Amino acid sequence: MCGKYHITTEDENISFREALRKLMLEHPEIQLKNGDVLPSQIAPVITAQGLSPMRFGHRLGTAKRLFINARSETAAGSPLFAPRLKTSRCLVPASAFYEWSPEKKPFLFGREQGGLLHMAALYFTGADTPDFVIITRDAAGPPSAVHPRMPLIFGSPELQEAWLRQDSLAEEMLHMDDGTALVEYALAV
Repeated sequence: MCGKYHITTEDENISFREALRKLMLEHPEIQLKNGDVLPSQIAPVITAQGLSPMRFGHRLGTAKRLFINARSETAAGSPLFAPRLKTSRCLVPASAFYEWSPEKKPFLFGREQGGLLHMAALYFTGADTPDFVIITRDAAGPPSAVHPRMPLIFGSPELQEAWLRQDSLAEEMLHMDDGTALVEYALAV
């Protein structure tokens, strides 16, 4: 389950860096998180309208814990997530994500060739700053050796665009595996 991820603008993705700079100028009141992003922190998220600041995790009513993930296998049938699947899909840009072993040891995973990952997510409006939850799926590749779940990732620009704009494909896309090659990064612990 994806409960922490990392984002940086230090790579070659100039268009993302510029979009992030513009977003920060548009929202000087919001401190966007760069580096490790934890639940309850505000981070940049991509919607069909562009980059937007959102809070990681969603709280239901007076519940103490935040919902941070939605399972791809059950999201379409969930009273909480199904309405968002139809109208409130987004992508969470990340350089890498963390998963923890049963021994609570953190492992960091990112794209084999570097660059941004685009994790599928759903967002909730209503608050001053919208909330988002990351969609998870059964783990595959290197993450499966550490944890049974991982984020649903859309590697190609075509799949990213379809996730954001093709309402009729959203439910089917929950079960896709686009073959994004991931590697484990060494953590300085």
